[in-house]
Amino acid sequence: MSKQEHFHAKKRYGQNFLIDKRIARKIADCGGIEGATVVEIGAGKGFLTKIISERAACVYAVELDRELMPILEELKLTNVQIINDDFLQLDLAKYKRPVIIGNIPYSISTQILVRLAEQRGAFERAVLTVQKEYGARLLAEPGSAQYGPVTLFAGYYFFVKKEFSINARYFSPRPKISSTVIELTGRRKPFYLQDERSFFSMIKGIFCYRRKYMKNALMNYLHTIPDSINSVILKKRPGDLSLDDYYTIYNKVCRK
Repeated sequence: MSKQEHFHAKKRYGQNFLIDKRIARKIADCGGIEGATVVEIGAGKGFLTKIISERAACVYAVELDRELMPILEELKLTNVQIINDDFLQLDLAKYKRPVIIGNIPYSISTQILVRLAEQRGAFERAVLTVQKEYGARLLAEPGSAQYGPVTLFAGYYFFVKKEFSINARYFSPRPKISSTVIELTGRRKPFYLQDERSFFSMIKGIFCYRRKYMKNALMNYLHTIPDSINSVILKKRPGDLSLDDYYTIYNKVCRK
């Protein structure tokens, strides 16, 4: 029995391995990786790694699970460097503006998004396979049920594009829901924030009252309603406001 056959996926790592070559090639196509440097988040058993390596100049295959190291080493891919580490601890500045590709666990999707935002100047773009629900949140429009703080956070730092959907049957173990492949490319920030953390903390706090009108949401969050807030905004709900609307509120409330 091979090392691959001995290996059992671990729930604590959110391991669901892609098993379809056609889908893997489509992901590689989205990355535009010909001759590029690639950092792969969660190389797993190397199924996608192998296809990426056929096109990229160099691949840094990052995998946290030590038990997968022998399986990746067995592939003997000459342009692949296997890194047994946590992507969240990686300094992307060391990798010559790579393309990021990865099938990321739902449980740490936002942590990875935040880490990419922190290092957005160090990579070209990111092509991520995420759970369908999380992809919907990143792509959501104001007024939709999926729209929320993570939508606004992603939209501040990145252009977010949906590439395609992947049925759950193309993974093993088979997850309960399908996935979405998204592309993140860095954007010029729509406005300057002296304290970005404070701004997004305010948004998260207001969204705790997403079913209320903004007048009541602000009263609950701030315990006051500033006179300078536009009455049109006060008659909306948190999920109806744009990034610019929240910037307006932030300027009036939090930067006095």
